[in-house]
Order: sequence, then structure tokens, then C-alpha cells
Amino acid sequence: MDRWTEIELFVHVAELGSLTRAAQTLGLSNAAASRHLAALEERLAARLVQRNTRRLCLTEVGEAFFHRCKPLLGELR
Repeated sequence: MDRWTEIELFVHVAELGSLTRAAQTLGLSNAAASRHLAALEERLAARLVQRNTRRLCLTEVGEAFFHRCKPLLGELR
């Protein structure tokens, strides 16, 4: 999977608070977005997002990763 897409998706998820809206923003299906997020979490060996059917929130590790990724993503764009 594309690591750039994984990080970009994660940042959008954190900002929008929704995997579905983040997927729409990037033109991905919900299934593809979920696979990208799972791949990122597996590669980092850490849970970044706590999700259930009604709610999504960043874990403590997810918050720290978001604060590191957001400026980098802006610079790379």
C-alpha cells in the first residue's frame, strides 16, 4: 500500500473525525480507507484510532502521531 496515502488518510480522519468523510475526500471507498488505516497501524505496531459503530477518536499515540504528521504533510504538498 502507498504510505503517502496512509498518512494522508490518517490526517484527514483525525481532522474530520470520520473515516467515511476522509475516504470521500481522497476518492477512496470505505473498504480501501479501512485497509489503509489498518496497514498504517500494523506498520507502526500501534492503535492510532479507537473506533466503533458510532464514534471515532484518536488514541494517545494517534494524537502524538497526528501532531507530527500534519506539518510534514503540509510541507510535502
